[in-house]
Amino acid sequence: MANTGLELLMESLKQLIYCDHNPSINENPFVQDKRSQIQSLYEELESLRNFVIDMEVTKEPLEIEKARNLKRRLKDVVDDAEDIVDLFLTSAIIRNNASMTICVADNCDLSPNLDSAIQEIKSIKREIMDTKMQSHPTQGLHPASARTSPTRNSSSEVLKEEIIVGLEDDSMVLLDRLTGNRKQLDVLSIVGMGGLGKTTLATKVFNHRYIVYHFHVRAWVTVSQAYDKKDLLISLLTSIGKLEPEDLDKLKDHKISELLYKSLKGKRYLIVIDDVWSAKAWDDLKLYFPNDNTGSRILLTTRLSEIAFYAKPDGFTHHLQFLTEEESWELLCKKVFLEEGCPERLIKSGIKIAKKCQGLPLAVVVIAGLLVKGEKSVDLWEKVAESVTSYIVGDPNGYLDTLALSYDHLPRHLRDCFLYVGGFPEDYKIPVRRLIWLWVAEGFIHEDSPKLMEEVAEDYLMDLIDRSLLIVAKRRSNGGVKACRIHDLLRELCLKKATEENFFSRSGYLSSSKFISCKDKQRRLFADSKFLSKISSDNSAPHVRSFLCFNKEWYFSLGDERCFHPFLLIRILDLQTIHTSTVPLALEFLVHLRHLALWSEVTKLPSAVCDLWKLQTLILKENYSGFMNLPENIAKMISLRHLWIEMIISIPDIHNPTKSDVFSNLQTLSMVRLDGRAESLLKRIPNIRKLGCAVYGDQKDDSFPNFALLDHLETLKVIQPEVLQVESLLSNKYFSFPVTLKKLTLSGCRLPWFCMSNIQLLPNLEVLKLLNYAFEGPSWDTGEGQFRQLKFLKFQNLDVHQWDAYSCNFPCLKRLVLLECYYLKGIPENIGDIPTLEMIDIDKRNHTVVKSANRILEKQHEMGNYELKINVIGFLTSIR
Repeated sequence: MANTGLELLMESLKQLIYCDHNPSINENPFVQDKRSQIQSLYEELESLRNFVIDMEVTKEPLEIEKARNLKRRLKDVVDDAEDIVDLFLTSAIIRNNASMTICVADNCDLSPNLDSAIQEIKSIKREIMDTKMQSHPTQGLHPASARTSPTRNSSSEVLKEEIIVGLEDDSMVLLDRLTGNRKQLDVLSIVGMGGLGKTTLATKVFNHRYIVYHFHVRAWVTVSQAYDKKDLLISLLTSIGKLEPEDLDKLKDHKISELLYKSLKGKRYLIVIDDVWSAKAWDDLKLYFPNDNTGSRILLTTRLSEIAFYAKPDGFTHHLQFLTEEESWELLCKKVFLEEGCPERLIKSGIKIAKKCQGLPLAVVVIAGLLVKGEKSVDLWEKVAESVTSYIVGDPNGYLDTLALSYDHLPRHLRDCFLYVGGFPEDYKIPVRRLIWLWVAEGFIHEDSPKLMEEVAEDYLMDLIDRSLLIVAKRRSNGGVKACRIHDLLRELCLKKATEENFFSRSGYLSSSKFISCKDKQRRLFADSKFLSKISSDNSAPHVRSFLCFNKEWYFSLGDERCFHPFLLIRILDLQTIHTSTVPLALEFLVHLRHLALWSEVTKLPSAVCDLWKLQTLILKENYSGFMNLPENIAKMISLRHLWIEMIISIPDIHNPTKSDVFSNLQTLSMVRLDGRAESLLKRIPNIRKLGCAVYGDQKDDSFPNFALLDHLETLKVIQPEVLQVESLLSNKYFSFPVTLKKLTLSGCRLPWFCMSNIQLLPNLEVLKLLNYAFEGPSWDTGEGQFRQLKFLKFQNLDVHQWDAYSCNFPCLKRLVLLECYYLKGIPENIGDIPTLEMIDIDKRNHTVVKSANRILEKQHEMGNYELKINVIGFLTSIR
């Protein structure tokens, strides 16, 4: 696994050595005095990093255990060195700052034992070198017989039973594809998470009587993670019925492959390659499948979307879905009671059990195995219903190990990201933006030029989704992922692995905070507010670097300066579910903070917060619409990447020209006030990607801000708060946007419809939301122009009467939303002819629009288009 601690420690040391632009370091006499030792420690770590070997390639039990011990030792040494360095820096900054009236650093050592840390690093480096010299690395994986793969515990064993539920539609889709008219050899794939029923579906199709009739030859081979090429070929030949395994084993490899090729040559064959984990496995087999234009097919099952794409980039991939609650209940009943039916007394608790399996067939089958052997009593079933996941995890057959294969197959850079998700509460829908910002702050993501860290993190997220380890919980207007979640069983896997590797702890599993002892050195806590109070009172979290709170607390006092004494080394403090009336001044002591999220109604940000020069993300939630003036020293936040404050904020002018680029790292800013000084501010945020702003004008300067200055802007929200005034301050002015813009929301701007031609020309615009008199006037004629990439269009609370448009204006539109447009006479009829259109959402209170939508739907049905849906929604419904 990638050593995140090592990378973060080296980053901290580099800042202490080279951070000349930061007076907190460069002008600090305590830091200057130790710079030579810090330099030596950095050089030793750099050398160590070059010697770190991939300790997971060892295969022998002795080597595996040695590698584990070495890995633990490396982590302990790095953690100790990190504590020494960070505690020294905390003390140095606090003691050198006269404005910090109380000294919380009395116990912090200004003479850190860096020499001891250096010696420890040298010691571990010698151990790594010795291990490398003593080991005997082998190429590849240990050969494992494909013929013996059924002996392992797997979901395929459990699901290859005669009782199958919920796969009828899936099997019909595959049957149609497998027996279609295409003559060339074709490759199809079934993709889904472990235990979802991929093998079951493949078996159902493989044994279907029409498939048996249609194909001359059928063969099945299970690959799995560990395989031997010769064994795979023998399994295929055995499945076809050519000789016995013992006879084939005596043949040379080239004879076996030749025999397989000849057995398939000229025939219409179906080959199922089950449980594929690597592109190499496909490459090892594909050469022996002749393409004689006979209509032959290959069906792969895999947990990895990338394997399906690799086997055939333009091939058909069937993404297997979870069972519905009804299907889960049906499967549970059939497994427990066969055809007898469930007794009425058990139905309520049985439905609850089925629901808690979250649509995973493996979970249903395992829990059914428990119920079928137990007493059919209401008490037992209620007890099981309360702890479904615990029963499955504790099953002696070790079904969690089936899911663990996905974790074991993860590349090193994804393991920390995946385990981290397990810290979130059960069934929690995790906002992707929040998760990505946390990953970056934790140090899991490294810049990969020209991509930003956030873009790399998004790639990691999609990789985990493609590997069926995360589930899409909510999508954005443009189809992107807005929120994700993790299946309960995979979350249990994360908790198990996190415990083994001391990766994080959750207070919900422990009765007190005593587990955070100096011995445990726990670095990440996912906890609640009561836990925060406890460790604040007994100072029991000296090593904690991340604290995330999830319970909702409507009032919690953070005013006591001692509240943060246990967290002097903390990097991530996420308290956005705890409502507090203040933003405590004591935050200034947390000099290592990289991510700070609070929920407070304050209208003034303490200047002390701006001294947190390492801070990358600042989130401030509040419960009413207000205004906030940011402090003059905001320019000190040189590392800031995301500033998300749920108020309208004013950023002060920076008069020092040498600090004109202090916001060069800023990517997200919301919700900022723009007025006559807008151009000056926009020039100071040249790399902004996501911007929310409130535009104010006056009689002297009522021009629309020149957003075209922002060359990287992708998401823009513009509101004009004075929406009720008779004439918009912006209504007669020219405006322009950057060509990079993908999502645009306008609210209250009261622009004339002819200005829409500027928006129409944006080449990358995918989402357009026009809200609350964003445009004003009785009619909009879309003209001949195209919204070339627009996928989502929303009108809400506009005064438009007549809208003229054609299908050619919106070649990519997928969803149209029309809400609270009470004067609109109807939807242009040609909108229904847009080939990509999937959904029209309309307000039931506008009867004219409802009638025109129904006419469009009828016309499309007459033309054979049943893909288009009309959603008539009720009062006060919001569609984002």
